[in-house]
Amino acid sequence: MKKFLAALLGMTLLFVAGCGANPEAEAVKTTAEAFLKSQQAGDLDESAKYMTESAVKDMGTMEELRDSLSAYEAMGISGETMDTFMDSMLKAYGMVWEKYEIGDVKVDGDTATVMVKVTGIPMDTLENEMTEEYGSELAQQWVVDHSEEIQKYMEDHTEEESFAWLMDQILPDAGKQVEAKMADAERKTSDYRLTLEKDGDDWKVSNVEVKADK
Repeated sequence: MKKFLAALLGMTLLFVAGCGANPEAEAVKTTAEAFLKSQQAGDLDESAKYMTESAVKDMGTMEELRDSLSAYEAMGISGETMDTFMDSMLKAYGMVWEKYEIGDVKVDGDTATVMVKVTGIPMDTLENEMTEEYGSELAQQWVVDHSEEIQKYMEDHTEEESFAWLMDQILPDAGKQVEAKMADAERKTSDYRLTLEKDGDDWKVSNVEVKADK
């Protein structure tokens, strides 16, 4: 019995030691998990916390996106309209990351890779749909469907006022249509590879790469 207990204790200690042999792998996985959850939520500001500075510049932040729309507000389009439109776009983006499963985690010094199996809208589907041409089609159809309402408004307002009003009507509706279209889009499983870099005591995502669609 003593020999059995000693052997069991020895095996347990070896197992525990093996599990703790690479604590960095768990830290990498924790960062990857937090990053993926924020992407799933379409929260770019939260994602930025887990990314390198260069990666954040490539992806952008909520503030940068909002600032990029400031020119439209200068034309008279309401901030509420821009917020509603952007919210729909980010919800559509979040559908790319609806389900994910973290796989292999490899750490090599100050760099690491994490393989992730993601089920959702393929990134290229979202990119192919979110084009100026598609936006133009939505706008044109709205104008056709509301021609009398538009004409009536324009009779008593300036051209600038009419443009701002028109955008206030079209953009929220267009955003909801995009959101609905993505909700109905075919889901696929894609293999992603996240690359992370050591930044002080933390790990940061430096690159997100789609490996394959299934």
